[in-house]
Amino acid sequence: MNFLEVDLNWGDTSDSLTLTIYTPSGSKLGTYRDSSDGSTNGRIHLNIDPSQGYVQQGTWKFNVYGESVSGTEDYTFNVYQH
Repeated sequence: MNFLEVDLNWGDTSDSLTLTIYTPSGSKLGTYRDSSDGSTNGRIHLNIDPSQGYVQQGTWKFNVYGESVSGTEDYTFNVYQH
């Protein structure tokens, strides 16, 4: 696999979600916020590139957390292997 594409999209910049990513070996890759991908748009869209040493075979874990949400917030979450 060349890289993983991770896409969390809620589309509402008034609410704040975070995405924490864990590798199959259990290492915490990081906690990401809306601006982590260079844009504040209600979306966290990242590529996990093996040149960074992060892509491992196995089961990845993703934790979506409503850091600051008014009411409820719907979202879509997708991971693509490339």
